[in-house]
Amino acid sequence: MKKLTGFFYSLNLVVLTSQVANAAMPIWSYDPGPNPRTKMGKELIDLTANIPNMPEISNQLMGDQKFRPAFGPVPWRMLQAPNKVKILFIGQDATHIAEAAGRPATAGFGGRAQDLAAYFGVNEGAAFINTYAYTIKGQYGAYNTPFIFRDNKGKDSFNLSNLVDNQLWLLTQDVDSPVAKWRNNLIDWIIRNNKDSIKLIVTFGGAARDAMGSYVESKGGKVESRVEKIIDQIQVAETKLEYAGGNNEFPVVVDQEGNDLYSRMAARRLDYTKEPVQKAAVEELQANVEKYKSEMVFSKAGPMKNGLLHPAQLGGYDLNKIKIRNAYTRSLKGLRLSDGSTIGTDVLVVELPHPTYLSNLTNDQASKAVGQDLSVLKPYVSAGWRINPDPGMTNRYSSGQPYRYSRADIGPEYYDFGTPGTRMVPVSTASRMGSNPHVIVFGTRDQARFDRNTISAMTNARPGEGFSNEELFVSRPRSARLRYVFDAGPGEMYARIMKENLNMKEIFKTKPGKSFQSNGIDAYYVKNHPEIGDFGHYRGNLDKPRVIIVADPRGYDDLITARALTGTRGQHLQGLMRDLGIQDENYLVIKTVPFGMDGATAEDWKYVLSATENYRNALLGKLLSNGGPELIITDGPAAKLEVRRILGNSRIPVVHIGRAGGTDQADILAAANDFKALPQFKTASIRANLMNIPRSHLSYYARTWEGTSGDRVLAAEDKFRGLAFAEVAPAWAWQQRSGLVPEHNQDVNVLINKLKQNGLRLPGESIPNYLRRTRIDPTLSFWENALNELFKIA
Repeated sequence: MKKLTGFFYSLNLVVLTSQVANAAMPIWSYDPGPNPRTKMGKELIDLTANIPNMPEISNQLMGDQKFRPAFGPVPWRMLQAPNKVKILFIGQDATHIAEAAGRPATAGFGGRAQDLAAYFGVNEGAAFINTYAYTIKGQYGAYNTPFIFRDNKGKDSFNLSNLVDNQLWLLTQDVDSPVAKWRNNLIDWIIRNNKDSIKLIVTFGGAARDAMGSYVESKGGKVESRVEKIIDQIQVAETKLEYAGGNNEFPVVVDQEGNDLYSRMAARRLDYTKEPVQKAAVEELQANVEKYKSEMVFSKAGPMKNGLLHPAQLGGYDLNKIKIRNAYTRSLKGLRLSDGSTIGTDVLVVELPHPTYLSNLTNDQASKAVGQDLSVLKPYVSAGWRINPDPGMTNRYSSGQPYRYSRADIGPEYYDFGTPGTRMVPVSTASRMGSNPHVIVFGTRDQARFDRNTISAMTNARPGEGFSNEELFVSRPRSARLRYVFDAGPGEMYARIMKENLNMKEIFKTKPGKSFQSNGIDAYYVKNHPEIGDFGHYRGNLDKPRVIIVADPRGYDDLITARALTGTRGQHLQGLMRDLGIQDENYLVIKTVPFGMDGATAEDWKYVLSATENYRNALLGKLLSNGGPELIITDGPAAKLEVRRILGNSRIPVVHIGRAGGTDQADILAAANDFKALPQFKTASIRANLMNIPRSHLSYYARTWEGTSGDRVLAAEDKFRGLAFAEVAPAWAWQQRSGLVPEHNQDVNVLINKLKQNGLRLPGESIPNYLRRTRIDPTLSFWENALNELFKIA
C-alpha cells in the first residue's frame, strides 16, 4: 500500500513542476495532496490530522453548536511544494460549494480572491485558508450590538459596533484556544514552506482580520484594537442572538430574566428577519438611553471591568497598529517562527472588507474600495517590495494599472484529478437542503427536486466495515495507520492520456433540434451537463495491476470522490476483490467513459462510445503495453463490447459481470462460477458484500465516510437532472460523539477557567443563573460611581 502511494506521488511531482511556464495550468494538472516523503509534507499531514474537533469544543465552551459538522473541516486550497505560494488569502469559513469541493475559497470569495491574485500576476501561487476550518452557523460576531459609551463630559450614549462575545472570542482568537493554535500553526507552516516566495497576506472580513491579529500576538507581536484608546469609557451589556433570516443573527439586549428587552418594551414579539424592525428597535434604544439602561444587565466583569475579555472583541483588531520590535508596521518581518527562524523579508498584511459587503457594491465602488485598501503597500513598494509574477502572468499592480473588481476562474491544479467542473467554480452554486443540513445540493442555487425517501435511506445507511473511534468520521483519517495512505493521482503520463484524448465539443454535442433548456439532460448523449465535464476516470493502481476492471458508469458518487465507481456498485466490487484475494494495491478500475450515463439509451451509448473511442484506445492500450493483467473484468454491456474490440485475439482471461436490473450484489454473484472456473480463484468463496473503498484508492482530501455506506450522491429528478446533485453525509458519521484529545481538553478547561476567574457567564449559563451565581449588581451603578469620581478628579 505504501509502495503504491509513493509510486503515484513520485510521478505526480512531475505534474506540478514541469508546467511552470504556463499562466494557466494545463487541463490535466491537479493537486496530489501533501508529499509524505518530505519533511514539510509529512508535517502538513500531521498538522491536518490534528485539526481540533471544533464542534465538540463549541459544545463545551459555548454550550451550543456553532459549527455544521456533517462535512467536516475544509482546511486549505494551495500547492504544497516549497516556495510555490506568493499570496495567502484568509477568509471566514467555507461556503456550501466549498464543502462539496473539499476546498475553501471555492465560489464567490474564491473567484474574487483569485482575480485579486491575478492583479499581482499570481495564478497557482495563491493559497487560501479560513478562520474556521469547519463551516459555522451564523456569523463571526454580531453586527449592530449596542454598547454604552461615556464621553469626557460624563454623558452616556448607545453606540453600535460588531461584537464577538466572550465565549466565541475564546473559541476563535484566544491564544490558548485549540482552534486558534491550529490555525496559527497552519499559517506558520505556510510561511516556513514559502520563505523565499510569500510576499503578501490578504484578509477578507472581520474574522480573518482578527485571525491575523491573533497570529501576530501569538508570535510575540502586538496589535492594538480599534477601541484601544476609549476602552475605559465603554460598558457592554449582556445580549442574545435572535434569528434574522438566512445565515444572519441579530443581537438583542436582555433584562434580568434573560428576556428580549426590545420586544418587552414594544409589548409585542418583534420579527428580526425584517431589517426595518431591527432598525426601529435600535433607534428606540438610542432615543431612550436611561429607560433601557436601567433594565439591561451589565456584568462589569472581565479584566477591564466592562464585560469583555479583550478590547478587540468590540470592533476588532486594527491592522494599522501592528507593532513588531517596538515599531508600527504592515510587515511581519522579524516575527519568530516555530522552527526558531525569523521572517527575514517583508510579508505585508492587507485587510479587505467581507466579500458579502463588496458584492453589495457596484463594480466601480468595489474597485475603488479595494484599491484604497491596497494603498498601505505603497511605502514598501517604494522601498523595493514586489511580487514576481507567475510564469506567463503580468503584475498589473507593479505596472501601475488600477484594480478592477472582477472574478477569475479557478484552475484544476487546486483539485483532485478527475474533479468535475461544477466543483471548481468561482461562483456560488450550492445550498443546504432545507431541514437536512447534512445534505448539500450542488450544481445550482435553484430549488431542485430530489426523492426524499431515497435521501432518508442514504442518511441512515451504514458502512460495510466499521472504523476505529480514533478517527473523526467527518474528517479525513487521522490515525497514524491511515493518515499517510492515499492516492496521490495518476501521474503526468496517465493524466495526459485521460484528459487529452477527450473531444469535449464532440462528446457534448446536442441532439438535433434539442437544448437543455427545453429538453433537459435528454438534449445530450451523455447524462451529465457540459458544465460538469468529465470526472472520476480511474481508481486504484495504474502500475501493472493484477486485475483491471473496466466498468460502465453507475451512480454519481464519482462527482465527489473524483475516483471511479466509489458508490454502491464499486463497494460491492471491492467486496468481490476481497473474496478473490486481490489486494487493494493489485487492482485498477477504469470507467468505459468518464461521464454520467445513468438513464442513457442504446442510441446514446452508441454515440458516446464512438466519440470516446480514442480515449479507451489510448488508456487501455498503454495499460496493456506494460504487460497484461492476469484478469480483466468487464462490468456492463458497453465495457464488454469495448474490451472485446480492444483485446482482439489476446489471451488475457475476461470475466463479464452483467447488469440484469437487480441488485449490484446479485449481478456479481451471477458471475461467481465464471470466476471460479479460473484456476487461481477456484476455491474462492464469493459473497460480494459491501466493503469500504480502500483509502489507497481515494485522494488525500476524501473524508472518512466517503466511499462507504453505499451511494452518497443523488441526481435531481426534475429539469435539473444531470446538472444538480445532492451529496448526503451519513448519520453515523455526523452523529459521532467523539471527545477531545487530552491536549485540547486541557486547553478548553483553561478557557473556561478564564470565564470563571473573570466573573463572566459560563457555557450555557442563563442570565438568572449567572446573576445568582455571581451575586453582581446588574445595573451600571458601580461603574457610574467610579467614573463620576474619575471625572470629578479630572
